Amino acid sequence: MDTPEEGSARETGRALSLSPPLVTRTILIVTVVAFLAELVPGLSLLHRLSFVPALTLDQPWRVLTVALVHEEPSPFHLFANMIGLFFFGTFVERALGHWRFLIVYLIGTMGGSAMVLVLAEPFSSDWVTNHIGASGAVFAIVGVLLAPTRRLDRNLTGVVVFVALNFGYGLLVEGVSWQAHLGGLLTGFVLGCAALLVPKRARNTVFFLTAIGLVLLMVLAGAWRLFGVGL
Repeated sequence: MDTPEEGSARETGRALSLSPPLVTRTILIVTVVAFLAELVPGLSLLHRLSFVPALTLDQPWRVLTVALVHEEPSPFHLFANMIGLFFFGTFVERALGHWRFLIVYLIGTMGGSAMVLVLAEPFSSDWVTNHIGASGAVFAIVGVLLAPTRRLDRNLTGVVVFVALNFGYGLLVEGVSWQAHLGGLLTGFVLGCAALLVPKRARNTVFFLTAIGLVLLMVLAGAWRLFGVGL
């Protein structure tokens, strides 16, 4: 008969894959290349790809491309997000698998943008500001780690401290989008629960239906905000 420790270790082994975190590495490389491209005069990638609530209807792709652009010319903003992506993303990708991790990253990015849109005061400075960075996506990854399960052998205290420090920083320092953090975190938590708390035979079905439901919810919330202000 297994001891509780042996049972926990075996369950963790089933939850984590040993395959390389290919999606995490690919996203990291693409994001770094995008940052270098931002520095090329004349491309104006930050203004072309950032999320601006007022432009959501005309240029909806910005809800995703926001994750590609970071504050320039200093690489600190990029570095902070890529460190979070590397350490948290590597673990979560091995737990969820490549495709589910990619979906978490993309919908987490959308969740951050949707929260910015819903909470922005129409025609205020936030309404026309360039919101940038992969923070929403990174917080979606962290949200997965907050799912109430023993299938992940993670340092939950460290995750909670990371969330608390980032939210505290976002509330105290002007220019940090705590709304994107919140949207990404909630999105990742819901997707993490769908991926990790469901019996294996139904896991893929529940996860993908949850993902579709979240996207529809974001679209409805965005439409409510945009059309509610008469745009």
